[in-house]
Amino acid sequence: MAVKALKAAAAAVAMTAAGTMFAPPADAMMVWGNYDLLTNRYTRASWVWYINPCVPERPPDCADVSAISRLKYYFEWDGVAWLKDGEYTMVVDTPDGLQCPGHVMPTRDTYKWNERTLVGTIESVYDVGCFNGPPGTQFWTFALQRL
Repeated sequence: MAVKALKAAAAAVAMTAAGTMFAPPADAMMVWGNYDLLTNRYTRASWVWYINPCVPERPPDCADVSAISRLKYYFEWDGVAWLKDGEYTMVVDTPDGLQCPGHVMPTRDTYKWNERTLVGTIESVYDVGCFNGPPGTQFWTFALQRL
């Protein structure tokens, strides 16, 4: 009986030590998986992002993002986000980024978000505005919520 208790105590000590040695750091990167994109940009549909490690290399500062509209009104897209100084940055060309009355125009969108708070901004740049208008930039905010 004492041998079993001693073995259990030794196992508990080993597991505690392993948990301390291999625990994720306090500044661990975001969890891979599905996220709701909560933003003031889109009024007709909500979006889900599937975020996973870049493959095949799987560098620790790279995230692969697949954006899927819950309504098939918008184009779906994929992008690569890079982590630097606690902030992810991703640039994507969006064929329907500028919503004009009766038609859409392409934009180049830069998403930036904090790896801990998952809160960020979208900067959307277009070369030609609606109805052949001047070039411009629009800004939005967003948050990612784990599903």
